[in-house]
Amino acid sequence: MTASALLAALFIGSFFHVNLGPEVKAPDPYDIPEAYVITLSGDVRNEQAINGVTPDFAWWASFNEPVLEKCISEAFSQNRDLESALGKVQQARAVFKETRGNQRPNLGVEMDTTRTYTKVGTTDTLNEQNVLYGLGAANYEADLWGKLQKATRAAKESILATEAAKNSVRLALASQVAKTYFSLRAADKQLLVARETLETQKKTVALNKILYDNGRISELELRRSESIAASSAVQVNQLEIALGKYENSLLVLMGREPKEFIKRDIPRGLTLDELPAPPAVPVGIPAEMLRYRPDVKTAEQNYRTALANLGSARAGQYPTLSFDGLIGNPGRAVSDPSDLFTGATGWSLAAQVFVPIFNAGKLSARAAQAEAAAQQAWSAYYKTVQTAFEETMNSINTQAKTEEILLLLEMQQKVQKRAYELANIRYTDGIASQIDLLDAERELLSVQLQLEGTRADRLNSIVDLYIALGSGWAWRAEDDLEKHELQKPWVNKEKFSE
Repeated sequence: MTASALLAALFIGSFFHVNLGPEVKAPDPYDIPEAYVITLSGDVRNEQAINGVTPDFAWWASFNEPVLEKCISEAFSQNRDLESALGKVQQARAVFKETRGNQRPNLGVEMDTTRTYTKVGTTDTLNEQNVLYGLGAANYEADLWGKLQKATRAAKESILATEAAKNSVRLALASQVAKTYFSLRAADKQLLVARETLETQKKTVALNKILYDNGRISELELRRSESIAASSAVQVNQLEIALGKYENSLLVLMGREPKEFIKRDIPRGLTLDELPAPPAVPVGIPAEMLRYRPDVKTAEQNYRTALANLGSARAGQYPTLSFDGLIGNPGRAVSDPSDLFTGATGWSLAAQVFVPIFNAGKLSARAAQAEAAAQQAWSAYYKTVQTAFEETMNSINTQAKTEEILLLLEMQQKVQKRAYELANIRYTDGIASQIDLLDAERELLSVQLQLEGTRADRLNSIVDLYIALGSGWAWRAEDDLEKHELQKPWVNKEKFSE
């Protein structure tokens, strides 16, 4: 066989490869139950399982709070974490293009130019000569064992993993905004109640000082009223701290500028007790909703990526075949660039085979690393599924129990209000001491604060359930970040220097 025929055979054969490594596929299905069950009945009602729970369902609209919807839309339009996640997706796409380019031939031009001066005889005259060499060059690595193809597949799966991770950011962002907003409104009401109680207690202390100076009450009653008022003042300050934190967190989530933190323009809507009844949870929720969760999808794609990397690492242990080609006039110097394309032209094609014989175990170690990474990704996938079930079952149970706790606290508040009224009547009639009245007032405040906190807990538990089911990440706001090109401060610096 001639050299030309051998080169032709090698070149044609380079477009075919042997597929090494495991098949790139999703992990085997988990043995999951038919439904998440929150009662002993165990019936599954697919048609009633949280009406409309799908990836593109805007569950926050079911709370019928326009201000909350506005906050979440603003967060999807300006949040920096989401913007960073979108940048990572773009980066993954660029990596894929770069990796895929390794499967294609590289074409280029090699040029060399020199200028020489030669002295003519014994005179001072210099002879100037410009020399220009030009060659067209090409090189190509044959993917005999699928190393490059598997690397490209890994980069492609990585894009999908990054997309799913971005969707996890969207899901978490909607959850954080909703829960922060509900906690903020609960803190608003708690602070209002605590301040009103504190003002009443201050008036009581002022009255007690007059009564004590006139010998109408003992010092014990005076000091007890002062102690209770001081305790309420501490609660007010603690609630003001919590309120400030909720406000700042909401501003950060909505992507507000630093100057907005000074203005304190925090959107507020209805109080929690004024909101319509929240959406109800059905008896049985299909466990297949697990597949909606972007974190499960991320874990699945990470496993696929690891399998593709394993195939690439194994293929890297085998010989490589590459081709180099040149065309042009390498043996002729020209003084004008247009002369590069005239006259005699030559070409060459060479094939190179590299067979790894000794590399101190580097290639096998690389394959072992890829195999260990695939094992980790496999374990991480099943752990993610387990965590998804754990979070969903906890959310279902918490939501159901929080409803019961809220009903009990509402009943307790009614009872405690009546107890305070009776204590006030008995104190006015001289039957009960002021200490009894102050105790009833303190217990009423405690119940009222706990009730408002539980109202927020109930709404937050519903949010947690929607998030556990993977609902809402596919919804897009009107001015969503994903609908626009990412900002480039290194291009438009004026916009970022305001």
